[in-house]
Amino acid sequence: MDKSKMMMVIIILLLVLLLGTVVAVSFLLVNNFVGIDSNHAEVQATRTETVLTPGDMRLIPLGQQTANLALGPGGRNDNIVVSVEVGLDATGSESDLEDFYATFNRSIPAARSIVFDILVERTFDEVRTLEGRAETGELIKYALQEAFGSNLIVDVFFDEWNVVRGW
Repeated sequence: MDKSKMMMVIIILLLVLLLGTVVAVSFLLVNNFVGIDSNHAEVQATRTETVLTPGDMRLIPLGQQTANLALGPGGRNDNIVVSVEVGLDATGSESDLEDFYATFNRSIPAARSIVFDILVERTFDEVRTLEGRAETGELIKYALQEAFGSNLIVDVFFDEWNVVRGW
């Protein structure tokens, strides 16, 4: 009897340890997933979309650019010709806007280079549709925001958008 009671106590202790381990691991996993979601929300919060009317923006033309698109499945040399304008948020502090406007105007060659780098990474199939055009504009906007360290850049407009299929 003594032996069986001792075995019973050991089995119960092992079951309690197993249950405690399962609870602890579950708790850690749930906290990790909640942490990931909150980090994702913080990243998304930094990329808030500001919807402004054209009157609330100051436009900076970057001019016309021509680029060879990335080779697609057909291996063709496709081209794109765009004329880009960057929209700045003009609803905030006038002095901040003027400072950024002056800085951006001095750095237009760098901004044009960023636009070019994004265009040459895109394929014909990625840019031939309206959705592809909008996506490319968003990529350019985020790249410019990151490069210039400012959320005053709120939109990218294309006065010209010609995609030419190569031979």
